[in-house]
Amino acid sequence: MIRYVFLILLMGMASCTTIKIDEADVFDVKRTIGPEYFKQTPLGLEEVTFVAGEDLHLKGWFITHPSAKGTVLFYGGNGFLKETARWLIKSITDQQMNLFVFNYRGYGDNPGKPSVSGIKTDGMAAYNYLVHARNIDPSQIIIHSHSLGTLIGSYVAEQKSSAGLVLESPITDAKDYTDKLLPKLLRPFIRFDVDSSLLMDSNTNRISRISVPLLVVVGKNDPITPPAMAKTLYRVSVSHEKSLKILKNGSHNDLPQREDYRLILSRFYSKAIRPKS
Repeated sequence: MIRYVFLILLMGMASCTTIKIDEADVFDVKRTIGPEYFKQTPLGLEEVTFVAGEDLHLKGWFITHPSAKGTVLFYGGNGFLKETARWLIKSITDQQMNLFVFNYRGYGDNPGKPSVSGIKTDGMAAYNYLVHARNIDPSQIIIHSHSLGTLIGSYVAEQKSSAGLVLESPITDAKDYTDKLLPKLLRPFIRFDVDSSLLMDSNTNRISRISVPLLVVVGKNDPITPPAMAKTLYRVSVSHEKSLKILKNGSHNDLPQREDYRLILSRFYSKAIRPKS
């Protein structure tokens, strides 16, 4: 993101400029370390491998709580790595939930190259791993996604059964997302040429077809996915059990560090997960 801002500042405002966004521009791939810090926690950690597509083996962590009420399947946003998600992991597992978290293709030490279709395949494969490899009932699975990952979360939730869907700092559509990358002053002079494969994804359309319990949570001061996006998704949702939480002083990546966020998750889990018969 910094390189884009620097480029924009150098351009000046003398003429209109087009910035082309291809699929590769969306994915901020980073290499990371292993899960050593889990050794000091009471949680169970199992490093697993599951197959996405024909023969792409992805690594994930299945984290268990000794008194788990259900399982959260998490889809991270751009640049998300499970190895750097300490606050998120703590926020979810502290609510007596198991958690399955993984890196997309091309992230961390996973093979492959990120693409829209590839990430969707990864998301569906992660869900199928929980249901088929671990025999977890869909009624015990909460799909939780963040930022650009909400496009994957809604994609899976529309096609597969689950106990509920959490959209954290969600985006509506690709155009709305790119509009927020520029200050208003520069928008008349610079436009984004967004890859067509990105424009095909619309949370606004998908959420209008998903009826499972829905929690939409966003920081009031989020500069990337502002509350207006969350409000739009909440409004179009057809769920009979939906809630919108806008956290005062919250930004884009800091919500898991907050106690009010954790309380919101706890209440949603308790309502959405039905006790096993």
